[in-house]
Amino acid sequence: MACNGGVILERTLVILKPDTVNRALVGKILARFEQKGLKIIAMKMQHLDAQTLNVHYSHHKGKPFFNGLVKFMSSIPSVIM
Repeated sequence: MACNGGVILERTLVILKPDTVNRALVGKILARFEQKGLKIIAMKMQHLDAQTLNVHYSHHKGKPFFNGLVKFMSSIPSVIM
């Protein structure tokens, strides 16, 4: 959280996953965020590698779905904001 002139600002990581990109839903999701008054301060499309995903999802290591999750998330680019 940051304070800007007495206003508390929160920042949240949002990842639009590969199926969202494949189904061409990125624009609709962005529109919903904007309609709710949320500001997107940075956004990029990125092909996530296994090393990054292993760190991000480390709390799921050892669970039966972990390898499938990493494979799915690295299959095509995601939108990171």
